[in-house]
Amino acid sequence: MTEGTKPAKRHKRKIPLPGQRIIRTVISVWLCFGVYLLRGKQGLPIFSAIAVLAGIQPYVKSMVQLAKERVQSTLIGAAWGLVLITLELAVTESGVPDDAVHYLLVGLFTGVTIYSTVLLKVTGMASLSAVVFLSIGINHIQGINAYAYAFNRLLDTVIGLLIAEVVNRVQLPRRRNTDTLFVSGLGHTILREDSTLSPYSRVELNRLIEDGARFTLSTQESQATVRELMQGVTLPYPIITLDGAAIYDMGKKAYLRTVPMPPENARQLMAWARENDLPFFYCIIQDDLLVVRYAELANEAMRISFEKRRPSFYRNYLKSATDVYDNVIYVSIMDRAERIRGAREALLAQPWAGQYRVDIRPCSFSGGYAFLRIYDASVSRQAMLRELEKIMGTKKTVTFGCTPDEYDVFIQDADRNTLVKELRKRFEPVDFRCWRTILRR
Repeated sequence: MTEGTKPAKRHKRKIPLPGQRIIRTVISVWLCFGVYLLRGKQGLPIFSAIAVLAGIQPYVKSMVQLAKERVQSTLIGAAWGLVLITLELAVTESGVPDDAVHYLLVGLFTGVTIYSTVLLKVTGMASLSAVVFLSIGINHIQGINAYAYAFNRLLDTVIGLLIAEVVNRVQLPRRRNTDTLFVSGLGHTILREDSTLSPYSRVELNRLIEDGARFTLSTQESQATVRELMQGVTLPYPIITLDGAAIYDMGKKAYLRTVPMPPENARQLMAWARENDLPFFYCIIQDDLLVVRYAELANEAMRISFEKRRPSFYRNYLKSATDVYDNVIYVSIMDRAERIRGAREALLAQPWAGQYRVDIRPCSFSGGYAFLRIYDASVSRQAMLRELEKIMGTKKTVTFGCTPDEYDVFIQDADRNTLVKELRKRFEPVDFRCWRTILRR
């Protein structure tokens, strides 16, 4: 499988429709005011609605954790609010003016409240604790029954969190195809035109994977580049990388399968490149490390590539005048585009050219340059996909890509989050027979 090229036709951008998080938030806010009316207009529904805003989350696990932290922070703020009330009542009885002492104590206890969140390791909710404390303390000076206010403030928050919990979990009954392997290209299949992943795709991909979708990637890029381009997405299943030359487990940080050149073929190829004065990098995998070796940075493209990619923790560059021929995954000749085209023709004319797979690609970061990526002849994404299916033990595979007639699902416009929408339709189609799935777990 190849990732294809950028589609020639670009669609006009449309205003996106509201997502599920917006819709669920609206419903939750309505329910907050509904509960307020059912309670005979007791309490302050504004605080239930505020709790909903933080409680509605794209992932169930994060929502539960956030709810716990929010309750803790609310308790912290309410507790220090009650301490403030007690102190103010004692000071007032001694004849000290309320206002002066109140302002001093409010400032002091705001700091104490925030510091408490540090000690209890809920610093992400420090501002909420401070808001709860201030709302109790400030309203107390205005004559409101602060003890009742503190209780109702806590109750309203819990109501909002419970509503968010229920609304976030409710969904249409769906049948989840957890025995299907979903394999996507990278490039213009899932990434936008600027080679970034949209926020919607990032959130929805994580949710689908959390719910059991066996989603992975098949790409010409290295695992280091995948980490950079897919930041924020959890990829728990092995990916096909280096255009089918390897399978890499992102969690274990280990290569499960590799297809290196035979050492004699690597030696022959490098000798031919040096005889023809063609500068190159070559990649080896050693002890689950990706090592890119080179003799010198002979031109602008090589220097830019080196400076751009070297900072990654998952790439290791090594300058050496001595060649290594074991575990060579590919040789990448990099030069002016006209020289690369000539090199390809000269290589394919050799009697031993059938031992290699030769791909020519433009150099995206340096105009006028191109590179010749050379693998062992047996390297292909289709063959490695069969290996991945054995590892995963799945019954069915669905592939996504932006090249017509090469994939099960043709993705024409990644800028519209098409991949994620298609993935969702195939992973969890609506099925009213699966009524038990109406609540997400």
